Amino acid sequence: MKKIFWFLCFALAFSLVVSGAHSAIWYSQDFNSLPDGDMSGQDGWELITDLDADAASPTVQSAVVHGSSGKALKVEASQEIRRHFDPLHAGQQFLIIYFRKEDDSADNTLHIYLGKDVHAWPAGPVLRIGSQSGDPTQVGAHDGGTVYPVAPFVPGQWHQVRVAVDYDALSYNAYLDGDLIAEGFKFRDNAHDALGWLMIGFDAGVGVLGYYDDIIMGDGDGANVAAVDSEGKLATTWSALKQ
Repeated sequence: MKKIFWFLCFALAFSLVVSGAHSAIWYSQDFNSLPDGDMSGQDGWELITDLDADAASPTVQSAVVHGSSGKALKVEASQEIRRHFDPLHAGQQFLIIYFRKEDDSADNTLHIYLGKDVHAWPAGPVLRIGSQSGDPTQVGAHDGGTVYPVAPFVPGQWHQVRVAVDYDALSYNAYLDGDLIAEGFKFRDNAHDALGWLMIGFDAGVGVLGYYDDIIMGDGDGANVAAVDSEGKLATTWSALKQ
């Protein structure tokens, strides 16, 4: 009887978290169920070869992951991938993603780009982690056509990024490990007035080594989802239950 009581308490608490989130998750990827090897061709992800026709794909691997187990995406020089989403998503949308960059070299960056239906480099919200931020030790965010270094990152450590996008206002807020680092920043290109693709990786570099993990996307600002996920991988499990 006591076990049933505690189970009902847990179920009630979990349902309150979900109902209070105001964020409907429509995509998640923690890489755990994917085979090791090239990410291109898996789960709708495709390799970007605009600048390097011989570019190799980022790889799914289990040596370095966010959390105590599972898998993550490993990125090296000239490895960038994109995933399209159909239908387009407008209004209030969010992205949560974890990254780990192994160095603060002046040659290397990790990208997070959000765009609409046709791939174009300007994109809407754009984050640049590393050298292209203007400071190789910082995360940079685009405010219109200009990127500003807005917060330091720690090489070799996992960081959570949350991007809360207002496609009606063509602006976004960005958070690093829960702290607001960019508020009301404008899109790099206003033509990207809905969410249709995500691009991550880096299309150049020398000796680039970085990782991405636990991607979650949905309606709303994602604040409650990010708060739950800061304790582990519960948000990824939650999103799987919603699918």
